[in-house]
Amino acid sequence: MSIDLGSQYIKIGLVKPGVPMEIVLNKESRRKTPNVITIRNGERLFAEAAAAMLSKYPQSTYQYLLSMLAQQNGDPSIALYKERFPFASFEFDETRNTVLFPSDSEKYNIEALLAMILWHTKVTTEAYAGQTVKDVVITVPIWFNQKERRALSVAADIAGLNLLQLLSDGSAAALNYGVFRRKEITETPQTMLIYDVGAAKTTATIVEYVLESERKDGKDKNPVVRTIGVGFDRTLGGLEITLRMQKHLEKIFRETVKTSKDISTNARSMGKLHKEAERVKQVLSANKETFAQIEAAHEEQNFRAKVTREDLEAMITDLEPLFVQPIKDALAMSEKSIEQIDQVVLMGAGTRMPRIQEAIKEVLGEKEIGRFLNTDEAIALGAVYQAAHLSKSFKVLPFAVHEMILYPIQVNFQSKTESGEMKDVSRVIFGFKTHYPAAKKIVSFQSYSDDFEVYLNYGNLDHLKHDQLIQLGALNLSSIAIKGVKDAISKEVTSEEMEFKGIKTSFAIDLSGVVTIAKSEVVVDRKPTEEELSTYQTELKEFEEWEKVEKARLEQERKEKEAKKKAEKEAKEKKKNADETEKDKEKENEVPETESKEPASEDEKEEPEKSSTDGDEKEKIEEKKKETKVEKKKKPTEPKTKTTKAPLEVDVGRKDLPDFTTEQITQFKEILSRFYKTEKEKHERDEAMNGLEALVYDLGIKIEDGEEFAEFLTKEEKEKIAVEVKRLRVWLEDEAGVETKTEEFISEKKILDDLSAKGHYRKKQKLEMPKAVEALDSMFNHSSVFLATALNLTNGEDPVFTETELEVLSKLIDTTTEWWTEKQEAYVKQARHEDPIVTTIDVAEKIRDLDREVKYLLNKLKMFVPKKKPEEKKKNETTEEGAEKETDKEGKDAEEATPKPDEQQEIPPTEEKTEEAAVEKEKKDHDPQEL
Repeated sequence: MSIDLGSQYIKIGLVKPGVPMEIVLNKESRRKTPNVITIRNGERLFAEAAAAMLSKYPQSTYQYLLSMLAQQNGDPSIALYKERFPFASFEFDETRNTVLFPSDSEKYNIEALLAMILWHTKVTTEAYAGQTVKDVVITVPIWFNQKERRALSVAADIAGLNLLQLLSDGSAAALNYGVFRRKEITETPQTMLIYDVGAAKTTATIVEYVLESERKDGKDKNPVVRTIGVGFDRTLGGLEITLRMQKHLEKIFRETVKTSKDISTNARSMGKLHKEAERVKQVLSANKETFAQIEAAHEEQNFRAKVTREDLEAMITDLEPLFVQPIKDALAMSEKSIEQIDQVVLMGAGTRMPRIQEAIKEVLGEKEIGRFLNTDEAIALGAVYQAAHLSKSFKVLPFAVHEMILYPIQVNFQSKTESGEMKDVSRVIFGFKTHYPAAKKIVSFQSYSDDFEVYLNYGNLDHLKHDQLIQLGALNLSSIAIKGVKDAISKEVTSEEMEFKGIKTSFAIDLSGVVTIAKSEVVVDRKPTEEELSTYQTELKEFEEWEKVEKARLEQERKEKEAKKKAEKEAKEKKKNADETEKDKEKENEVPETESKEPASEDEKEEPEKSSTDGDEKEKIEEKKKETKVEKKKKPTEPKTKTTKAPLEVDVGRKDLPDFTTEQITQFKEILSRFYKTEKEKHERDEAMNGLEALVYDLGIKIEDGEEFAEFLTKEEKEKIAVEVKRLRVWLEDEAGVETKTEEFISEKKILDDLSAKGHYRKKQKLEMPKAVEALDSMFNHSSVFLATALNLTNGEDPVFTETELEVLSKLIDTTTEWWTEKQEAYVKQARHEDPIVTTIDVAEKIRDLDREVKYLLNKLKMFVPKKKPEEKKKNETTEEGAEKETDKEGKDAEEATPKPDEQQEIPPTEEKTEEAAVEKEKKDHDPQEL
């Protein structure tokens, strides 16, 4: 699943097996859910129910929590929240200095409240999906800093979610665009500007699409979306416009309505004004004028005022430059002009306001604004695609997302100079405008031989404006204490050959953009000992001597082989010359052709002998090779310096925002568990109470008004039910209350269920009996027709059925008919309130008995094979004898007579085949299908 965690609304995306990406509908069947929670009297309300409480119980309803996430006392976000929502009551945690919202006897921090909201989205998703869902990608603004990302990760953990990634909303929207246009992405970069005016923020994101390969050979290229520029305003959004409209309505109310107390002093009245201001703002985005109307706005005074679009635009004139500034900042960061941007898309409800659209067009010039993205749901759908990619349960086409690091991270530590003094050193490990996922960064510390500390801080932030820098908060992230250095060195450096080379510490950035320390190790180099070097020199000398001897031996063997080849060649030439001389002599003494031939030539006679001699020589050579075979030696390996590593203990102390302890997180989970248990019990109790109330009302109406159901009850049953209904009405009105347990409602309902059970049974039998009777009549007809047909098949010498089989079926039909005739007469005369003489189960059993007998006979008919007549058997034997006599003759001519496969001709039917066809025809007369 994915959660588009907006300041005002939440949208949920879902992927499950067999279902593509889709938006989850809440229980009100809406595609977006208000990001609000109410906690009052130990009861929680979410979504629409909580939003309805904003005007009734503003102090118990918590909204726009993201703007306060990980913020501490003194941060500008806290002061702004108090200014915007003056009736919000909160205090500060003594340990973490973060916001605590009091509710009844409990106090909840922002992480706990967000965890409840995330838990509710999980429950909503599971109800929609019909199965458990845990894996999630949550979208956040790209300008979320380290402490905000860590805090939201903790909230997801408390909610029971497996957080796969915190994905920036701009990247999620860009991914959704790219997934459906991956064929259009090429090796030439394409850029897109995404401008989003949300409820509490405004962000401009410039992304780049390009085909890239992760392999060195450049193969298997896949699309990549990469953020290259960002501009933002953390506090500017639709909420600011709503608040200005609220002040405008407040001013009109003071001028037109006289009250004893000012409206601004009443929390409920201001809540009503805020709600109406939001509605008016939305209406004026599409209409030129409207009326603001609030019933009992303050001190039971109604309020009605006309508001025009010109009034709204006049309120936000000073905001227009602020709305377009993020676009300029994003272009400057990406080092591109607006002409170099290929696509522009607007997102967020704020971009629907005509005046804001005009201001944007002034900056964009002639650049066309794209209408190709479902801007309301693009973030949730893009994030759920990423969730499917990261989940082990799904396989999707690869589409890499490279997030940009907006706040550079560096390591600060002290290093020893050549003079022995310590100086401050900083190393940037994740720089500004670099991207993640990224490889781990390793920093070496060579000036320490004992425990020491390094510091993780933000790097150069010159690219931020003054107000953005203040909103960022603490610049020091954490102190990292590396312990156990001295012991590790003394344990590893045990001889003169061991040399301490320093301490290597690895830093990583996860998919959520959170920087952590992966590990820290002592690095020791072990040089070769004198003994190892001496052994190596000795072995090397022996090898060189052996190599020298081996070369001489191989050279001698080579010379011997050459001499041998030369001698063999000379011998062959001498023999060749001798053979030629012998042939010349033979020609001179040539014998006439009439004389007997001479024996084979000398060469032919000696051929076998020669081959034998060659074989002996080969064997001797092989034996000689075996004797002279010398085992080869390998050159000794020179001993090299070996590196060993020993892990060190790392203790991280947060400087920007202290982490929760394990005990605190467990406590938060227990709080959520208690709420869930209480709400589940309440839900079960409400169901039991509502079920009892509905039954009491239903039976009361049926008994008192004499409805059809009452006809199926005896007089005694009616009286008992009437008494119980009367008693339970009094009990529900006077005695049953908040403390009444679920079991009591269930037990009281069981009493009524038991009293009315017989009536329901009789009514059910009355309604179902006509269908059962129809089925029985059909079975009677079917079995009777089959019996009549089957009797015709028992005549003759070879009957299909025996008389006993048909007699059994006949008796069963007769007894069943008699039984039904008897029961039917009594059943028709029976009153409705009497227990039925015959039930649908009785009828079903009779149908089953008849059906079983008919099916048995039908199966026998299907398997029946008629016996052959004696005359047919004699003819078959004669035909077989004739066939045996001609077997030999046919065998001789088979090869000539048998045509080739493609020359096969139709063979005329023999007498035997004709008789078989007749038998088959007789069989066909008994085909059950024809019956």
